[in-house]
This record gives sequence, C-alpha cells and structure tokens, in this order.
Amino acid sequence: MNTYLTTWDSAYSIGHEKVDQEHKKLFEIASKAYKCQNNKAELMSIIKELIKYTKFHFSNEENYMESIGYKNVEEHKSIHKEIVNKLNQLIKKLKTSPIEENIKELSDFINTNLLQHILLVDKKVHHTMKSREDLKKHFAWKNSYEVKNEKIDNEHKELFKLAIEALNYHDKDIKKHIKITINKLYEYMKYHFENEEKYMASIEYPHLKEHIAQHKKIINEMNSFIKSIPLLTLIDFERKLIEYIDIWLIGHIIYEDRKIVNENNSY
Repeated sequence: MNTYLTTWDSAYSIGHEKVDQEHKKLFEIASKAYKCQNNKAELMSIIKELIKYTKFHFSNEENYMESIGYKNVEEHKSIHKEIVNKLNQLIKKLKTSPIEENIKELSDFINTNLLQHILLVDKKVHHTMKSREDLKKHFAWKNSYEVKNEKIDNEHKELFKLAIEALNYHDKDIKKHIKITINKLYEYMKYHFENEEKYMASIEYPHLKEHIAQHKKIINEMNSFIKSIPLLTLIDFERKLIEYIDIWLIGHIIYEDRKIVNENNSY
C-alpha cells in the first residue's frame, strides 16, 4: 500500500501559524487509518473525526478570508464543499468495499485533494495578504523543498537563484535586467524539465505522460506571465514572479517531483 505523502511535512507550511497547525492536525487524524488493520468500525470513526475537523478548519478559513475581503472567497468555499463531499463518499463506501481499498482511497484523498488544495489554493490566499517587502524577504529556497536527489535538487535551487536574480535590479537598467533574467529563467526551466523527462523515461516512470502534461502547464503559465510583463507595474511584476515560483513551481516539486524520486533514487 502506498503511504507516500500522508504525513505532515514542514514544506507544506503556508506561513500562517494557526492555519498550518490546523492543516497538520488534519494529516495527523488521517494517519491513524494505517493502524486500523481490519477494523472497519475504527476506520469509520477516524474518517468521521476527519470530516468533523475538516469542517471546523474550513469554517475558520472562510471566516478569515471574509475578514480580509479575499476576492475569491466564494470559489474557495465551493472547493471546500467538494472536499467534504468526497470525504462523505468515503464513509458510504466503507459498507461495501474491502478495508484495504478504503484506506488506499483515504490516502489518495489526502495526497491529492487535501495536499494540492493547501499548496495551490490556500497558499495563494496568504500570498495576497503579504506585503511586497515581506514576500521578497522570505522568498528563498528552503531545505524542506528537497526531494533528496542531488541533481534534481541542484537544478531546483538554480531556478530559485535565477528568480531571485530577476528581482535584484537595483542600480541597473530595470527593463533590460528583467528581460535578460526572465529569459534565463525560462530557458533553464525548459532545460530542467527536459532532464527530468529523460530521467523519468529511463526508469520507466509509470506517470510520465501526466508529469509531462504538468510541465507543459507550468511552461504555459510562464509564457502567459512573460507576455503580461510589459503591462505590469514593478510591484505587480515582483508579486507575480514570486507567486509563480512559490506556488506553481514549489507545488509541483513537492507534489509531483517527490513521486519520481520515490520510484527510483538514482539520477
């Protein structure tokens, strides 16, 4: 049974202490499922506890978003409803499905719905609340992002280095500097993705096509960002670049790239 990514990791933190503690609690509740063995009644109790705490957490999040006037609060609420509905579906399947299948579905739920929601949706909420100075101050590679493969990690670090270089425009021709550094970032990103795809092919990674599709999506996002640069103020450029790397790229590293290394630890 694949239990990968079912425990809390500091890399999932979004930088808000209360929210991060509640997210951690969700993972802790779900992790109890692996001790159930053949006890369906115990598993049902755990999933019910998870549903209850999920609703509590989502209510707190929604109140917070409304208090700060977050513009996409209704869309965020809809995603919360979908997540709760999926947990309720797990309860219904307990009566007819083998317990091993139930636990696997719970694991898949945590690894996809919950984790991706935290990395891509929740993180965006808290990005909007941070000042320009705070975003730049804390924008850096963190050891918690490592996938524990030297070559892959070094290339990820280089992507961060190039993004930070793009933000370091003081005493330079700003427009020229941004154009040059963003182009370097874009080309290195393509180079890195090509390396990853060759590696995945070499180990016959079972999710190669899906991963390549994710790479294309990230590149498309980068293309859209580059096209928008001439229309952006310097402040908006900084915020969008940091959001792009800190949300899209880091989310991909933590969620997708770690799966590759889990398949094979040589590169």
